[in-house]
Amino acid sequence: MKTRYLALGLILAGTAPVVAQQAGPGYQIALDLQHVQNDRVRVVVNTPPVKEEQVTYVMPSVVPGSYSKKDYGRFVTSFKAYDKKGKSLKVKNNGPNLFVIDKAQNLARLEYLVDDTWDAKQDDSFIFQPGGTNIDAGRNFTINHYGFYGYLEGYKMQPYQVSVQKPAELYGASALNVRRESATKDVFTANSYVTLADGPILYSKPDTASFSTGGARIGVAVMSEGGVVKATQVSEMLRPMAEALTKFFGKMPVPRYQFLMYFPSLNSPLVSMSGGYGAMEHSYSSLYFLPEFPDQDRMRSLVLEVASHEFLHMLAPLNIHSREIGEFDFRNPQMSQHLWLYEGVTEYVSQLVQVRGGLISPDEFRSRMKAKIDNSQQYKDVSFTEMSRRILEAPYKDMYQNVYDKGALIGLLLDIRIRELSQGRQTLRDVLLALREKYGPDRSFEDNQLIPEIVALTNPQLQAFFDQYVIGGKPLPLAEYFGKIGWTYAPVAQTKVKAFGNIGFAYDQEKNQFRAVKTKAEENAFGLQEGDVIVAINGQTVTMQNAEKLLRPLVEPQNTEPVRVKFRHENTPEQERTATPREFDVEVKNLVEAAPAPTPAQQALRDGLLKG
Repeated sequence: MKTRYLALGLILAGTAPVVAQQAGPGYQIALDLQHVQNDRVRVVVNTPPVKEEQVTYVMPSVVPGSYSKKDYGRFVTSFKAYDKKGKSLKVKNNGPNLFVIDKAQNLARLEYLVDDTWDAKQDDSFIFQPGGTNIDAGRNFTINHYGFYGYLEGYKMQPYQVSVQKPAELYGASALNVRRESATKDVFTANSYVTLADGPILYSKPDTASFSTGGARIGVAVMSEGGVVKATQVSEMLRPMAEALTKFFGKMPVPRYQFLMYFPSLNSPLVSMSGGYGAMEHSYSSLYFLPEFPDQDRMRSLVLEVASHEFLHMLAPLNIHSREIGEFDFRNPQMSQHLWLYEGVTEYVSQLVQVRGGLISPDEFRSRMKAKIDNSQQYKDVSFTEMSRRILEAPYKDMYQNVYDKGALIGLLLDIRIRELSQGRQTLRDVLLALREKYGPDRSFEDNQLIPEIVALTNPQLQAFFDQYVIGGKPLPLAEYFGKIGWTYAPVAQTKVKAFGNIGFAYDQEKNQFRAVKTKAEENAFGLQEGDVIVAINGQTVTMQNAEKLLRPLVEPQNTEPVRVKFRHENTPEQERTATPREFDVEVKNLVEAAPAPTPAQQALRDGLLKG
């Protein structure tokens, strides 16, 4: 952990003066990335004129897309306020995020230091990396603006200009408007704090790529700690998914989009203790924190799974959002009741786009929906609109993950019902595009009017679905609705599976080995014991690069071909055994299968859903 105990005087003693140049109305911010000491960045904010005797500078408590309290103000230290003559103004703290300034009519400038969030203690208050900030002098600066500066209460919607003094060898990728004034100075602009906060910047040594599809320019910027992942490689992974989105929507809903991707090494100190990875959506970009998997197939699968969801947020909430989102209150946020739309429907459509585009098979799509049923059952059935409104409170804050599981299932069932009621002439996609056409990025809907509007766009009978399963907390009618598309569902069922027995694998990072886990010799066909080192499969040495390809068939056999496994117990000679998968009678929860002989109506509805 990096030290943080230097006093203000010591931190500033060796730095060159940084002054934000006043060049018009609004906020003029100077960010100094050239003189970083003790892992802190100096921020200077020239403020707009203030009418009040007292004003509060607000650092965000909650940010859009996060749905939990972060308190970014706790990373700000040595906060000072000055008038035009450089005289100090009195400042007092009102909690971690609020800086109350007296004689505010005279306020001209703020100065303070910001520490990064990625190096903070990984406790319950730790900020998930894609929503945080990284300060790694000379190598990387991950800038989520709400981690570096805020706004004066009542002056949030004024324009912002951020001048960044940066090392010449670093390039700042962002969806924000930018002027590259010199090799060491970038100037970013936004028409309000809401827009600024929506456009993160990734500074690193240049590694970028881009392509066009559906009338949009798609950019990719990569920071890979070990140099394992390249932007051109990620760009080729993303292109088929972007083209599938173009096919689904007819054209891209945005003219440009920027992927910002940070890949820590597998043993990086930045990796969370829980091993969590993921991304944070923004209107015209998304920021990722994903592992440097050397296995290309595993990397592609992970990138597509995460990026397909985040990419689709350009539809909702960018083009479809309530006032609570469009005029987000970073201090005391009022949460929208429509997480079922922003996250649930987005997750469902991200899976639908992949199956429609041929990126996953119909069987894989069904398998993923089955997994969402499994995951959703760890939560109580509650009103999704109520949960959304109160997502910052207990017990609802602990249910957030369910928006990706039950929320996606709501999207699937809603789509099936719309198709059924319209005899296939209307779909959930049509509803989303109609809402996008009416609202778009600059117009918000009233939170309590969205569901009535969707009902008006479709069929009055759809109101009952919302009343029971979205506004109400009734369990989803999975068997009934899956039956409409020729799927059978059973909460518990007996089935046969091909397997080598009960077996799993884990990577021993310290010894760079793969070991057998969660098994006993009598429970698997190879006689593997807990902790046995897996040396080779079918004569091919197991490495990090090929582990997914070689080990996955032992866990999920796709055929009945025999497999040779070379392994060793601790401090014993290597041995090799061959086995063939066998059929086992097992009891499974939430069995979802495609009916072998669907009716013409079921087949038509299924084809319309999965093929388009």
